[in-house]
Amino acid sequence: MRLIRILIAIVLLSVAIVAALSLRAKYPPVEDWHIRAEAHPAFAELDPWVQTSFADTSRSTAVRYADLFSYLMTGFVAYRNDAGTAAYYPGDPSIHGRSIDGLEGFSRMAPLIAAWLSSGRDQIILLPQFGEVDLLQVLINGIVNGTNPESAAYWGGYDTTDQQYVEAADIALSLWLTKDMLWASLPEKARARVVDWLMQSQNGPADWRFNNWQLYGLIVNRVLKDFGQVVDEVGFEIGWQALLATHAGEGWFIDDRDSDFDYYNVWAFHYALYWMALIDPSLDTANVRAARSSFVRFYRHLITPAGFPITGRSVCYRTAAATPLILSAAIGDGVVPPGEARRALDVTWRYFAARGALAKGTLTQGYCGADRRVMEPYSGPASCLWGARSLVLAFSLPEDAPFWRSKESPLKIEQGDFKLVNATTGWRLKGTASELSVVLEKPQHSGSPRLKPYTRMHQLMSWLLRRPFGLGNHRAQFERARYASNEPFTGCVQVSPQSILK
Repeated sequence: MRLIRILIAIVLLSVAIVAALSLRAKYPPVEDWHIRAEAHPAFAELDPWVQTSFADTSRSTAVRYADLFSYLMTGFVAYRNDAGTAAYYPGDPSIHGRSIDGLEGFSRMAPLIAAWLSSGRDQIILLPQFGEVDLLQVLINGIVNGTNPESAAYWGGYDTTDQQYVEAADIALSLWLTKDMLWASLPEKARARVVDWLMQSQNGPADWRFNNWQLYGLIVNRVLKDFGQVVDEVGFEIGWQALLATHAGEGWFIDDRDSDFDYYNVWAFHYALYWMALIDPSLDTANVRAARSSFVRFYRHLITPAGFPITGRSVCYRTAAATPLILSAAIGDGVVPPGEARRALDVTWRYFAARGALAKGTLTQGYCGADRRVMEPYSGPASCLWGARSLVLAFSLPEDAPFWRSKESPLKIEQGDFKLVNATTGWRLKGTASELSVVLEKPQHSGSPRLKPYTRMHQLMSWLLRRPFGLGNHRAQFERARYASNEPFTGCVQVSPQSILK
């Protein structure tokens, strides 16, 4: 029997090696696949600290959120390179290679820093483990060195098919948010290099992809225009109209021709459209504003203090779930009051912080804690920091804004039971107030396909290929008939946020 098992193992290993060698011809190894960052020892104490400090609602809102910002900044400072252009966080690499994974470590933190500064918060903060940090200088160092072709830390050339195209939008937004501080302080030569690097995102049709990638070149275009640069207005208009054409109704945009609707509408579409309207007030956004209001009237019912009915891909952006409610409150469209928006932000971060979403100075690669089963190959160690987009919006609002000063008001699930149907997506919601639970039903699907496990065979294939080996969990992510806030399809440790204070 033992010999048979050994023979079977040899056969399976041989099959894996042959398969890997054939796949390598199509999918070359990823740059520096073998390199993994080690967790900084400071987080042995900081991880439990951020959980308890944020969960303790007896402390003021301002202090709790300052602690959260301090934690994320400590992560960036702990893992950044000498030039300040990248941060190499612990975690599993993406298909883009280590250089791009490092760039995401900067680009996905940059808007958070810029929003903090733009609202008049402190430029110099004290991180107990690293001393004083000048946040404006952090942005200057990263952007000036990263856009300098003569620097060893240059972010490189790119076109509209590269990941830098996506990250350029966050860099541009960060520049726009701090234009009176950062942009105004740069010498002409440095400005020219920044413009040259951003202009690469305009080297291709803005509507080249029928998904959220349409957004990024458009954002950069508007920032460059606001900075007095000559941009392609015809190309922008083509891209803008193509983007609007993806609106399916009730604020839902089509992100992929081959997939169901998902929450990229939350942390990509409505987030980006909000900033574009602020960057270029001349844009005709009447339809966008109407779509956003329609969207949030339905979407606000999904937020609960005890979980979120997660579905779709990129679930590690989960802490951005409150984004549309914050947008509504910031704009003052009369749909979501500031107190409800802040409660949505608060309960979301409390829920996930208590369940492993914050670890080693960043947002973990998973839904609760790290979980390879739900990670896409394009997501690296810093990719999940898009989950901080809810904080970007919140911190962009001054400390005396109604969002921060208003008394918390109850979420929809805290006000009573409800049943809703969304005609565009076909989604049906059932909220049970006594359980603080929301069930999302997709009538077009049946059954409950489970996540495929990440096995030793997947580990072996990744090692042989020197790149992420995807699980193909599309069915579990999109095609279940039911997604419940208190029973996420990913699984999750069910604990009370307050319990970690005991």
